[in-house]
Amino acid sequence: MIFSRSLFLVLALALLWPSGQASAAASEPADDPAPPAAAEAPPAMKQYWFVMLSRGPRRAEPMADEEVAALQRGHMAHMAQEHAAGRLVLAGPFGDDGDWRGIQIYDAGSREEVEAICARDPAVAAGRLACEVRPWWSQPGTVLK
Repeated sequence: MIFSRSLFLVLALALLWPSGQASAAASEPADDPAPPAAAEAPPAMKQYWFVMLSRGPRRAEPMADEEVAALQRGHMAHMAQEHAAGRLVLAGPFGDDGDWRGIQIYDAGSREEVEAICARDPAVAAGRLACEVRPWWSQPGTVLK
């Protein structure tokens, strides 16, 4: 995969940026339901919200093909609505059949706002997908090429 120099710099900064939050998060148990406090964004970066879509708790339950197709249409319509509203800035599925199903990047005010957006997704509401929401930084104006 080829990254532009600015995208590589952004990713490197995000990985190397010193933060007391990173060390505190590493010592907390993984199943702690309380979201960590937002760390201060590195200079010249903007906070977005990264959503990992994974197999939901009801993914393996049998469903009629028509139901699966209707949920997929609803999922796509939900994303189109969020994109049109200016909140969903990037989304896409993974190219394999693993537990990770796709990613989404939101420009929204809070984790709670993005969690509420995810909960309105028909595929999430049906238990076919699950969302994990994390704060994520990027340089404003960064684009994929």
